[in-house]
Amino acid sequence: MLCLLDRLPAFADLKSEISDLKSTSESIARQLRGWADSLQNSRIKGQRYLTDKTRQAEKAARERKEFLEKLRQIREQHKPESPSNGKDVEE
Repeated sequence: MLCLLDRLPAFADLKSEISDLKSTSESIARQLRGWADSLQNSRIKGQRYLTDKTRQAEKAARERKEFLEKLRQIREQHKPESPSNGKDVEE
């Protein structure tokens, strides 16, 4: 549509605005294509397969993964330093 408007003499005074809109619409189309590709490559079969039960299971799995990652980070931050001689410092 924008290509047609760009060629019509009645819209000659709007060429720069039409050009900007064409550029923006092409960028949006590329973003949508990338999003569609990521969905096609995901594990989700389609909307009809997403029930409340599967959504809840996905959410629980994601939260569990985030929780375990947080625990790992806490363990790493509070990891006791091992003494060079192998004995406990507090003995």
